[in-house]
Amino acid sequence: MRNNIRLTDKKNKKYTTLVEENLIKFLYSEKESILLTDTQKKIIKKFKKGVSSRRKRKIISDTFFNLSQEISGSMIVTMHKLYEEIGLLRYTIKKLRSKKWNIIAIGIRDARRFEIDKVKNLISNFINHPREEVRREAHLYFLELFGYEGMEFLDDLKVPLSEWDQIQLLGEIEKIENHLILDVSKWLVSDNDYVIIFILNIVKMFNRMETKEILLTLLHHKSKDVRLKAIETVTHFEVLEAKYILKSKFTNMSLKEKIASFLLLEKVASDEDNIFIINYTNHENFEIKHKALSILKRIDKNMYDALEKKSEDEDYNRIINFLDYSYGI
Repeated sequence: MRNNIRLTDKKNKKYTTLVEENLIKFLYSEKESILLTDTQKKIIKKFKKGVSSRRKRKIISDTFFNLSQEISGSMIVTMHKLYEEIGLLRYTIKKLRSKKWNIIAIGIRDARRFEIDKVKNLISNFINHPREEVRREAHLYFLELFGYEGMEFLDDLKVPLSEWDQIQLLGEIEKIENHLILDVSKWLVSDNDYVIIFILNIVKMFNRMETKEILLTLLHHKSKDVRLKAIETVTHFEVLEAKYILKSKFTNMSLKEKIASFLLLEKVASDEDNIFIINYTNHENFEIKHKALSILKRIDKNMYDALEKKSEDEDYNRIINFLDYSYGI
């Protein structure tokens, strides 16, 4: 068995070298005004013969992709055309029509790596695939090949976007040039809460302050997760109007929303908020109590100094001691 593995590995390395040599020769044999040179035609025949073998087909595909990372311009275009010419596209489509999710994912990955836009409609069928791995490949395909236009897949998205998915998609969006032309407003009112949360990350990333009015409406959204993300976003922009909305809703908020609201108040509170703030200086939650006391000291020193400095609440005493003596009374 070990001997067979060594022999197979040796054959694979030898064939990889042959593919690399022929591919480089093909790219550098191109001549203007000539569709295909005689050298290129011979190389295509060799590749077509190799593609019929599953083992060799994988080596050809991997070698093509590895080399595509080292070239640019017209050579990449030529390589993509060669990919189709030798029959690899046919096998990619076959993978996309497979009943096995892992084969479909590989097919989408191949289409993405070799920028095959002809299978766009076929891949659109996988936007809401039950398997996260397939969905992820489909989403990346649309972004990598079509840029901002590719974000249209969000219109049809019905399933969740995991944090890892969002990180990967945000990474791809960050690579796209001219972020100013990106209009995300329609996705901020999506029926899919995960799409809204994802777009709020984009709003924050690219400082899209023109969405402020929609952000304020999202503070009333039915989903707690969306509301939390909206509070985080208006806090990032220090949107003063959000303060009044959050104060009016505060009593009925979840604990996480209350803590997030105090993070905003920490940035935008003024002396007009002192009565609201003082009501929470004895809150049962340590973080809210700490924020309330530190904000009050900043916006109304006289009211803060008038507070009782000793309490039966040890957390309160520790916070007061910290604020008074760590930063000076």
